[in-house]
Amino acid sequence: FSLESIRASILQSLDEESLSILFQFIPKLRRVMTIDDSLQQQFDFMFDACDMIASKCRMHQWFYLLLTSISRDTPVLLSLDDLHWADTASLDLITFIVDEMGANIAEDASNAESTNLFIVGTFRSNEIENSKGLQNCLQHIQGCCNVSVTEMAVQDLSSSDVNLMISEALCYSQRLTRSLADIVFQKTTGNPFFVKEFLHDLTVENLLVYSFSQRTWEWNEDLIESRTISDGVAEILIRKLMRLPKDQLLGLTMLSCFGSEVSLEVLNLVKNSYGHLDIMQSLDCVAQAGLVKRTDEKYCFVHDMILHSAQAAVDENERNSMMKGLLQTLVVRTSGNCDDAILFIIVDLISRIGSCRIHGAESRLLYANLNLTAATKAIQAADFASASTCIECGISLLDQGHWERSYRLSLELFTHSALAEWAQGNTERMTKSIDEVFNNAKSFDDKLRAAEIKLDYEGMTGTNLFEANAFGFHVLEQLGVNLPSSPENEVIVQELLDTKQRLSGLSKSSLKSLPIMSDLKKIQTMAILENVMIRCYQSQSKYFPIIAIRMVRITLQYGSSKYSAVAFAAIALSFVTVFGDFTGGSALARMSLSLLDVHNNRLLPDVHALTYGAVILWKDPIQSVLPHLLYGYRIAEKSGYIGSTGHACAMFYSYRAFFSGSELSSLGKEVALFMRKSERDKRKVMSFSFLPISKGISYIGGSTTSQDTNDFIEEEDMDQFNNNHEFAVCECFLVVKLCCDVVFRRFDALKSIARKYIDCRANGIAQYVNIHRYFYGGLVSLHFYRENRDQFWLDRATHAISMMETWAAESVWNFENKLYLLQAEYHYAFDEMEDAATKYRLAIESSQKHRFVHEEAVACEQAADFHMEMGNKDLADELMKRALKCYQAWGAEKKVDLLLEMMKCSELKN
Repeated sequence: FSLESIRASILQSLDEESLSILFQFIPKLRRVMTIDDSLQQQFDFMFDACDMIASKCRMHQWFYLLLTSISRDTPVLLSLDDLHWADTASLDLITFIVDEMGANIAEDASNAESTNLFIVGTFRSNEIENSKGLQNCLQHIQGCCNVSVTEMAVQDLSSSDVNLMISEALCYSQRLTRSLADIVFQKTTGNPFFVKEFLHDLTVENLLVYSFSQRTWEWNEDLIESRTISDGVAEILIRKLMRLPKDQLLGLTMLSCFGSEVSLEVLNLVKNSYGHLDIMQSLDCVAQAGLVKRTDEKYCFVHDMILHSAQAAVDENERNSMMKGLLQTLVVRTSGNCDDAILFIIVDLISRIGSCRIHGAESRLLYANLNLTAATKAIQAADFASASTCIECGISLLDQGHWERSYRLSLELFTHSALAEWAQGNTERMTKSIDEVFNNAKSFDDKLRAAEIKLDYEGMTGTNLFEANAFGFHVLEQLGVNLPSSPENEVIVQELLDTKQRLSGLSKSSLKSLPIMSDLKKIQTMAILENVMIRCYQSQSKYFPIIAIRMVRITLQYGSSKYSAVAFAAIALSFVTVFGDFTGGSALARMSLSLLDVHNNRLLPDVHALTYGAVILWKDPIQSVLPHLLYGYRIAEKSGYIGSTGHACAMFYSYRAFFSGSELSSLGKEVALFMRKSERDKRKVMSFSFLPISKGISYIGGSTTSQDTNDFIEEEDMDQFNNNHEFAVCECFLVVKLCCDVVFRRFDALKSIARKYIDCRANGIAQYVNIHRYFYGGLVSLHFYRENRDQFWLDRATHAISMMETWAAESVWNFENKLYLLQAEYHYAFDEMEDAATKYRLAIESSQKHRFVHEEAVACEQAADFHMEMGNKDLADELMKRALKCYQAWGAEKKVDLLLEMMKCSELKN
């Protein structure tokens, strides 16, 4: 353990940008770090107004990484005092840190010993009822897995404890102080602070005195007993304050106007607000009396009861007058150009005074603007609760008719309100603020930010992707982007052909040398286009290629932006899905990756999701795309820009890994992590997308006791997803069910749902599970055709074989083994036994060669059934044992148990 090792650990976990931003929140962190020239640059907090949930998580993630990097090699105690005063943003951060700490232990139990963070939090139990946020925080922490929570209650002093305290204070034996202690305990109920102040009050009132002549302490028990204290310690403290000299009481009252503490910088600005009163000198005298404490940076009350007593020492009108004077002095002396700390003190004073006590149109307008400025800074710091408070105060200062007289201020306040309320999950208040903007904004440009919030909210929550798309199209229309009312296939094909022609001479170097887009309106349009395009992809809308085309055209005409790489990746996907141009699509996808060198890599996850998740795998081995998808997710997680596409990288990775035969136990832990974080980030659509693969892993891997896939994939659920135009989720559930029931050979459970959904959006945009829908759907179709000779199933099987032949011509690695197995089942269905036996052998060999262990297992088992029917029992037994080993390597524990039981029964029968 050394400072150098901590410094190295922090630099390993956090990049330059994140450190530079953390320095703004924790200035003393600079003293720990060796700052080279590259870290001297100040980065603005890159807050994305349409992704504030991710921005909030970004800040949380950085603080968590900072703590874990510090505690990696040495134990760290984090002390959090007076949690009952903590604001919502602080409580959210604490909850996040504890939640992540426990979850990361669960993900890798081998690293549990390296969890060296010990958190101690204190709060007053009698104050917790006034803090709903703290109640929720404590409840959540107690429910966190792998987090040990110990509660310790510090009780009031007992009667004997009070006696001991008085005995030691008076240097008397406990026998002599017992009668006094009993009275003090009765008056104070054993509260230590109350006991101390009560004893002090007794000495001031000469009810407890030391007799020098008698050399003994004297007290009158009857007088002390008769002393009434209706308000407890507060009454004692107020009496104590009222005995102070006038200037000291005034200084203490001024200090209380700022809350529990105030910096010396602020006091220097207001020290002469009241004539010749030297507030600093007054507070120094009060500090000697033990009521406040002075440090090099601030004055603070030693106890909140003294603060409350100081506030109650003057009447409300006098206190409000004092706060107004302090407010006006700060505003005048900072001339509206103050640092963040003083700005938040100013708006806090405005809030304490209340809008109803602030008169004069000019003052109300000025204070509303200051609240707007403070709210903007709070949003940039992901402190949405404080932002909401500032905005609410600012709006309350607006006079009637403010939309006419203070249009720009009103617009900004209500737009920021929509941002802050959404970030806190207050959708009703968010909707009201958006409606206020829509009903009063003078132009669509002024509505645009509110429209972005609504668009992203509807898409992120997944309430209805169809409605989200419709609203997105309306926004694009207002921006001058012309989209066909109902795109026909011919229109899509023609526009793609035109775009393909325009791109035919484009090279990586010429693409990277395009000028940088500078038109702010076009950049904003590109942002909206990308947002809508992602929703269209999720709902398999035909508008997906149309929007990608518009983005590429804007790029070629106005220059490249950070969204251009996503546009070219989307066009590459369109070339693959519409034309079947796998070579051209793959080449264009690689070109889109080159644009990441031009612009920052914050959109790397977006590009990786499309290129590696949906395009390049048609040419490259599917296993080779997994590291790139995981890297895209890690980049998103580290930067905090997780968003939809960061989670999409994780989703693509999960499905590609599952269907390429990754070990199920390890994959299950990864998927659980992805799913938990998508839920944490309130990505409802993504959470649904992880659900099928999560259940499939649990079902095959043996962590569920269910024996029927209908227990976790209901036909009614698929109907609902389909009706809501959530076709991707519907298709995922179908394919996972097909895979599970093929593995367990429960074909009867598939007949109804397969017949209904096997053609799921066959003419739409190819999704990331289409390959496996054709593969497993083809195997199921051939099984049913062999049973009942229904032409419906033969048509689906021959189409699946045709698709696999096309794909195998592009990538032998990914598709050859699947094609061989489908062909084997086809020959088997038509009693072409010799050809079937050959294709089964080739399918097994190809699966092994190309590292698809799960498909090798399926091929071996299907071949074993075939040879058993042909009477080749020895070969069938050998193949079944090979299938067992492959299932074991895959981690399909439930299937392994089933095969072992079946083989045991077969041996007993023989």
